Amino acid sequence: MAYALLAVRLLVGIVFAASATGKLRGAASFRDFQDSARAMGVPARLSRLVAVAVVVAECGAVVLLALSPGGAPGFVLTLLLLAAFTVGIIRTLRSGTKTSCACFGASTAPIGRRHVVRNAALFTLAAFGLAAGLSGAPAPTQAAGVLIAAFGALVGALLVIFTDELGTLFGDSAPHTTGRVRRSAP
Repeated sequence: MAYALLAVRLLVGIVFAASATGKLRGAASFRDFQDSARAMGVPARLSRLVAVAVVVAECGAVVLLALSPGGAPGFVLTLLLLAAFTVGIIRTLRSGTKTSCACFGASTAPIGRRHVVRNAALFTLAAFGLAAGLSGAPAPTQAAGVLIAAFGALVGALLVIFTDELGTLFGDSAPHTTGRVRRSAP
């Protein structure tokens, strides 16, 4: 259980670190994310505040996952963020708004069901991590097990981060758009 918890802490931490980094890569990236918040229904007057709060919360989740015993506070924060992101994505899909995912920085890939599935998978992992963290699992002690957990976490995180690219590569049925589309949150 200790190695599974380590792998989940690393995977979720890497994903949220990449998400925050993508939004903070530059003024244009942050502006795109702020625009995505508006596309998902956040009032224009609140979009900057919401964008800042999301990035701060993502950074906070990474720190809490890394530093808190068992990572429980970090998992709670990631569960709240993932729930909010998923509700926003579902709401956007139901409204028929055509926008792209700015989850990890600029992207032209339109929001689709794959984003809901991705978030549901992350939510499930974070819920497992919370349960395992609260159970008081002992710290991993074998270097080989730590390396395997870290490698698995990295591979899993890359699959999550590159969801849009993998969807395109494998012929995902999401509608393709031409030109610039509005951005959306993870």
